[in-house]
Amino acid sequence: MDAGYVRDTCRELNDQLVRWRRALHRIPEIGIDLPETIAAVRKILEPLRVEFQRDYKGIGLLALIVGEAGEGSTVGIRADMDALEIEEVPGREYGSLHPGWMHACGHDAHMAIALGTASFLAAHRKQFRGRVKMIFQPGEESMDGARRMIEAGALENPRVDAVLGLHIGGIWEELEAGQIGVSDEPAMAAADAFDFSMEAEGGHGAYPHQSSDPVLAAAAAILQLHTLVGRGLDPVDTGVVTVGLINGGRARNIIPTLVSAKGTVRALREPVREHLENRVSEIVAHTAAGYRCRHQFSYFRGAPPVQSDPAMVELVAAAARDILGGQDVRQIRRPSLAGEDVSLFLNQVPGCFFGLGASNPQRGIQSLHHCPVFDIDESVLWRGAAVFSLAALRYLGSER
Repeated sequence: MDAGYVRDTCRELNDQLVRWRRALHRIPEIGIDLPETIAAVRKILEPLRVEFQRDYKGIGLLALIVGEAGEGSTVGIRADMDALEIEEVPGREYGSLHPGWMHACGHDAHMAIALGTASFLAAHRKQFRGRVKMIFQPGEESMDGARRMIEAGALENPRVDAVLGLHIGGIWEELEAGQIGVSDEPAMAAADAFDFSMEAEGGHGAYPHQSSDPVLAAAAAILQLHTLVGRGLDPVDTGVVTVGLINGGRARNIIPTLVSAKGTVRALREPVREHLENRVSEIVAHTAAGYRCRHQFSYFRGAPPVQSDPAMVELVAAAARDILGGQDVRQIRRPSLAGEDVSLFLNQVPGCFFGLGASNPQRGIQSLHHCPVFDIDESVLWRGAAVFSLAALRYLGSER
């Protein structure tokens, strides 16, 4: 199919994509159970004569578009659906109707772009063979949705041969509004988590010599953890260790019995990931012993780094160049240390996860992810749908 036709047709869809994005923005939901969001997406898909996967266990939403040009492969288009526990800035016409919840990472736009892709492909099903499986995934922010969908069989019946996904906004600062970014190197980090606690018998704040101090032990451990990257990694490697939550104590003059903390670890390479996991555990244990406290420690492996398949990257890059021109297609040089559980899909089948820039400071639009002011330049939405559509058509047209 001619790239110019795909470009022009998807561009004409942009006003509809904006309406879908804003409708979904108003009804954010968090976690795995997203009934209002799924109902809204399903209502949009139903007129397209898609086949909803009925033997699926009901985590997220799967819809199949069957090509009418013959048998062939199956390509998946993945869009995440969940929101964040963030109170949106007031005054927006399309602001969240659910207090304390907000689409502050662009998942509303991902759904709108995927719906635009489904709309285009459903209207042109006579032009391709094989199938397109639309994968609407919950629980990305909790790093649990992709795993649960895969375990429930989302990549089976029919078997998905390749998967495409995107992230909109300002994840990669080098992408200007409307630009597509691709990489066959790790583009986003592994996202792991840890919890620890320091415990002691407690005591009076005026008599610190009578009790071990879990506040001091936790503070010392946190300071040590934050030196791990600067003094524990090869300077050419990249990693992050952040303690973002600490709880303990009830009064200023009481040495508490328990102080707990939670943190995250990010890495782009598996050896670095393993090194940081081991060192975080060691520091907590040794610090507890040094301060005569008992401790508890748990480490949770999340999604691995986002690594696209080189052949799929070239497929997407070529489609994007033909849609937008070479000036708006860039190689991602600075990977993000944010995590994305699309990597679990990419570990199962070849795929490409690409970026779509949508921060536009000249228009006062700041894509500051996970912030109450997050927003996107909605004029770029059609670009994601056009690249998805052309890449999927070309994949399905090149049988193996």
